[in-house]
Amino acid sequence: MDSIVIEGLKVPTVIGCFDWERQITQPLLLDLTLYTDLSVAAQSDELNDTLNYAEICELATQVIQQAAPKLIEHAAQLVIDALFAQFEAISQIHITIRKPAIIPSAQSVGIRLERMRP
Repeated sequence: MDSIVIEGLKVPTVIGCFDWERQITQPLLLDLTLYTDLSVAAQSDELNDTLNYAEICELATQVIQQAAPKLIEHAAQLVIDALFAQFEAISQIHITIRKPAIIPSAQSVGIRLERMRP
């Protein structure tokens, strides 16, 4: 299966459960793997025959920033739902969201969700 990979998308947003977290902006780092057929684009060399990476990044960023979720698990599911709704060609999504420097002794903490198109 072909896939598009986006790594390290930085999304500044309000995220967290604690009162102090709701008062600041923190970065999230997103890694996305979007499973789709890339055979037509591989032959045609045309943007219209693939998924537009910039649109994917913009949508993921917008969804998280507008929601200002408490949990990164919820942020991930919102992004998955929005991507499936916007891009019919995506058959499966793997998303990893990391919250850097939130635990002093860890570089980051994070979650990974994997979903097939419903």
